Amino acid sequence: MKILIVEDNATDIDLLNRELIKAEFSFESQVVETRESFEHALINYAPEIILSDFSLPIFNGIAALKMSQAICPDVPFIIVSGTIGEENAVELIKNGLTDYVLKDKLFSLPAKVVRALKEATEAKTKKIMDEKLKIQYEKLWEIAYMQSHHVRVPVTHILGLFSLFNYNNPADPINGEILAKMKTIADSLDTVIHKIVKKTSEIQALS
Repeated sequence: MKILIVEDNATDIDLLNRELIKAEFSFESQVVETRESFEHALINYAPEIILSDFSLPIFNGIAALKMSQAICPDVPFIIVSGTIGEENAVELIKNGLTDYVLKDKLFSLPAKVVRALKEATEAKTKKIMDEKLKIQYEKLWEIAYMQSHHVRVPVTHILGLFSLFNYNNPADPINGEILAKMKTIADSLDTVIHKIVKKTSEIQALS
């Protein structure tokens, strides 16, 4: 697990790591304390979860949250602070914060990390499934369109040509023209059917 920590206090960083180690997490972490280093880490370190102090001398948790939402919105963001305040916490959660932990209750951090990662995984799975369903719907709509336009019309033409066929005189030259047209329409229809079969296979592959 790759953890990005936004913190400028070495003691607090040590306490964070101790709680995570105590919970027997297998993890690596990177610590930043400026806007520039945070942005660089979001892009290049690609964290799986972010733990951020609420207030730093030249940066803060609100700015970090907004930046993470812009660059990697699917990554869970937990504020770890002793000064956040209940009202600020509630407002931040409304605006996308995953959770928060008070520094004097760090024992609750591991459970919140586990829950945050679980929810992130579930959200990612749902997003993938929603995208698959969207693609399936689009392909089904294409199949329905082809069946109503590219299949029904040729079939109607073929039936119409049958009505023109001279059964009383098979040698009638018109019959040759009709058969030739029917062959052209049948070839076109066969191409459409192959396209429908291909799209059906693509839908099955998404399941």
